[in-house]
Amino acid sequence: MPAQRASIPWLRRLPRARRILGTLGLALLLLDGCALRAPRPDTAPGKPALSDAQARQLVGEWQRQLADYIGSAGDGDLAVLARLPSLRATGTLRPSRITFGALDLDASAAERDGFDVQGLLLGPLPGAGVAPCVFVVGIVQRQGYRPVDIADVRLVSITLRGGQLDWAVGDSDAQALARYRAALDRSAPLRFPADKDRFDLAICAPRLCAEEALTAARWSLPALAQTLAAAAR
Repeated sequence: MPAQRASIPWLRRLPRARRILGTLGLALLLLDGCALRAPRPDTAPGKPALSDAQARQLVGEWQRQLADYIGSAGDGDLAVLARLPSLRATGTLRPSRITFGALDLDASAAERDGFDVQGLLLGPLPGAGVAPCVFVVGIVQRQGYRPVDIADVRLVSITLRGGQLDWAVGDSDAQALARYRAALDRSAPLRFPADKDRFDLAICAPRLCAEEALTAARWSLPALAQTLAAAAR
């Protein structure tokens, strides 16, 4: 009998316990959903996430993949770049933009972490008789299955010389990167290039420059004379 009397209160409390567990479960689901929809964490302007050596290694892998594409899809002809996927801007009449990406570099699992390297083709050199292909290349850092930072931006040019691709890779610029990152729209998904970006090529003798019009952030390539001489050969 004592054992039977002890079991009765436990049976009476069971529905209430289930209700409590159900409420807790719903709360956890709501919290989990809020975490998934939470704004991305703020980046620290001016604080580089990558060393120059790491950034150049990632850009080098992007170059390798782009060279493979040019060789396999275009038999070495740079005109094949026109077939690359293009980004269409929303809410603006700006033309589509040609891009090339190398994804999931140094990642432990696809899209979980690591880096996505995205290049935006800026077009021919203004006012020049030759037209090396110039990309502005951004490195997007990923953590927890989402992009969290623009870790690096720099220019890369490609010219065809004697049947071989000739590359020029510019330096990063901490001030330009900080200016660009400070103006990112925190309410929009983080990507490079951003939907609102307006990159334009310019000659800033003796170098070749590209400037993002909305932020005035500017990056440059090695000596302009070098680039033109290589493209002319």
